Amino acid sequence: MKKQSFFFGSAVLILSAVIAKLMGAVFRIPLANLLGGTGMGYFSGAYGIFMTVYAVSVTGLPAAVAKLTAENSALERYANLRRVKSTALLFFTAAGLVFTLLTLLLSHPFCVSLNNSPETLPAALAIAPSVLFGCMTSVYRGYYEGLRNMFPTAVSQIIEGLFKLLLGLALCVYVLKNPEKVPPFFGNGENALLSAAAAAAVLGITLSTAAGTLFLVLRDKLFGDGITPEQLARTNGKCLTDSRRSIVSALLKTAVPIAAGALVTNLTSLIDLVTIMRSLERAAAVSPDYFAEKAPQISARELPNFLFGSFTGLAVTVFNLVPSFTNMFGKGILPSLAEGFAEKDSGKIRLCTEKALFATALIAFPSGVGICVLSGEILRVLFPAKPLETGLCTLSLSILGIGVIFLCISATVFAALQAAGRAELPVKFMLLGVAVKLVGNLLLVGIPEINIAGAAFSTTLCYGVICVPALGALIKITNVDKSRIKSIFLKMGYCSLMCGGGALLAKNMLADRFNPVLSLGISVLFGVIFYIISTFLLGIITKSTLKMLIS
Repeated sequence: MKKQSFFFGSAVLILSAVIAKLMGAVFRIPLANLLGGTGMGYFSGAYGIFMTVYAVSVTGLPAAVAKLTAENSALERYANLRRVKSTALLFFTAAGLVFTLLTLLLSHPFCVSLNNSPETLPAALAIAPSVLFGCMTSVYRGYYEGLRNMFPTAVSQIIEGLFKLLLGLALCVYVLKNPEKVPPFFGNGENALLSAAAAAAVLGITLSTAAGTLFLVLRDKLFGDGITPEQLARTNGKCLTDSRRSIVSALLKTAVPIAAGALVTNLTSLIDLVTIMRSLERAAAVSPDYFAEKAPQISARELPNFLFGSFTGLAVTVFNLVPSFTNMFGKGILPSLAEGFAEKDSGKIRLCTEKALFATALIAFPSGVGICVLSGEILRVLFPAKPLETGLCTLSLSILGIGVIFLCISATVFAALQAAGRAELPVKFMLLGVAVKLVGNLLLVGIPEINIAGAAFSTTLCYGVICVPALGALIKITNVDKSRIKSIFLKMGYCSLMCGGGALLAKNMLADRFNPVLSLGISVLFGVIFYIISTFLLGIITKSTLKMLIS
């Protein structure tokens, strides 16, 4: 069982994430163009319910299983590894069934009573089985990530992305092209058709999670679990296995705080789901003429859902792209860092932490600034069929661009804290951030002149409040050189401003001279060139830093 290095493992995961997210973008972008703001409101509403339950039941599993696997691997307790996997599968498959039923039961009161959006209910019911498949998939992924074998996770991500793309869009298009076949359950009229189409797209997501789970089960049966007979033979008496109860206890000790943290994080989406539409209703009542001028095609009744769907379906989709890549650095660092703490190797702990923070910042800073200055161009290229939605979301995405930086850094810091056995700390930091998010939404979204951009501002502020103290806690726990991290981040910030300046310069020079795709491509290219030159001039990219990442 050859273990992959941090750089190689992270590279495998990032490559798979790039492929999966490209397929995800090919799915979400045409989907938004098909459903528009109203249909995406139904889709996002169902997703908000699902993600809340998913956070509790699934999110902590890969990290918990990976951490326990890495610790047993470092101590050469290979026989115990197999019991860890089998116990986790039994326990969390049962938990997945329970939480799937819970999702089904909660969907009706949430959609109909709390959110006043019965059109969201079919999509919420269609996505519920994904919780079960997510639990099973997470155990397998966490196990192999703990062994520092990132290929099973990578391949399963690509399979999920492919099936989601093919089935989700195909089912959605089929419903839209065959309105006469929509069952009476969905009601009548255009909104009923959009409700059915959103549910069909969500059903494609559920089937894609089933496909990813099936791959991991078959791979394990056909190719084994990565432990060789030779490794079992040389455990030197360390092959005694723990009881299933103690294994479950150890898994929950890590998984529960992470799940609590994920639940708190997903509360930001839930807060948006609950507060945005109600706040927009008040804003529209206060200043109907303002909104009638901004969106004359949309009725007053549909306006809150339309703005919410535009924000979550367009701006938030772009906002989540970069963190989905940089999160792989967190996955890559967790096994190595867990081994470092198990072996009490302070040098390894500091090196792993620096690697992950450096690699994350290298991507997060320029990406966030780039999104900030090119928000309008990005939205127009990705959603050409929805000019009204893109116009309403441009300012929101520009604000969220800064939030990208905080979210990326926070995700890597949280993974490192989890590996260090301090999974409770992210929960505390995120509770503070969620409070900021709630207050921000309530104060800002209801102001007509700010409206949906208030949710973007509160999201950015939320992750900023989370990121700073979390980073400070990690530096203290791992004993990383604080001045070195500060210097890296300041230099990255300066280079990213140069990147944004180059992109902005190109954007202004090319305004209305070329088609949007070409203009955006040239602007991004200018930004990349400015960024690369700046990193070399400031000594960020050197032989030593490249050697640190690759080793």
